Amino acid sequence: MATLAAEFPGALRELDRLPLTEIERRLAALIAAEEDPSGVEGWMIAQHTFHTYARGALATKRWLAKNTPDEPTFRKALPALRVEAALFATHLEDVAFPPRGRVMDVVYERTAGELGLTVEDLHTLLHG
Repeated sequence: MATLAAEFPGALRELDRLPLTEIERRLAALIAAEEDPSGVEGWMIAQHTFHTYARGALATKRWLAKNTPDEPTFRKALPALRVEAALFATHLEDVAFPPRGRVMDVVYERTAGELGLTVEDLHTLLHG
């Protein structure tokens, strides 16, 4: 479970919230998409993108816990961080001082922007 949580931040909470029928449907859809990529659904892309940004934001937040938000210093540290942390190299202040004090708000905003969605539409894709 710790490995799952590290690779997919928030996944354990999401699994607790989703009905078993939806988990089963999504699993079947993932298996089908693996066999036929034309079957990739929007929620799959949203989940992948969201978790990529979440890993990056959390790695950046851990670095910021011991460092000031300085881009040149951060860029020097990148080889020792998760590769996804690079997504926030020019947005350190956003992670250091997130809206409402919640770094996941930054993740939702960045993911929605990447996908050309509103945050509300992203929430719908991610959480049903």
